[in-house]
Amino acid sequence: MAARLRGKGLNPIDGIEAAKLFQDLKSGRDLVVFVDARDDRHYEEGHIPVAYQFDRYYPEKHLPAVLPACLSATKIVVYCTGGNCEDSEFAALTLRDAGVAPERLMVYAAGIVEWTAALRPVEIGGRDSGQMRGANP
Repeated sequence: MAARLRGKGLNPIDGIEAAKLFQDLKSGRDLVVFVDARDDRHYEEGHIPVAYQFDRYYPEKHLPAVLPACLSATKIVVYCTGGNCEDSEFAALTLRDAGVAPERLMVYAAGIVEWTAALRPVEIGGRDSGQMRGANP
């Protein structure tokens, strides 16, 4: 999968790098934006804290909120479920085509499955709900 992502001009990252970028976000060192490419139900059941939702099947619903955040960010991490899910790849391509600089886009292909397996924090409900489950914030 990493080779395919690179072939499309996208930057694959692993869970360790995603966790580091999450720490950078929390510390304010970089303007990092996380983008969850899953549908409403899955997003509300649990996402990386403060991640924006961008269901690639409904870009018109999500672009007004997600695009400005991505355009001002230094790094954008797009993820989905992980495994065979390709929603993060297609969401990243949509963001790139909407004007987000490709060198800022990163795809965390292992996704929320790996994130939660590593006992990292998960936010439930809407973005910035403050309702957490799991882990080591």
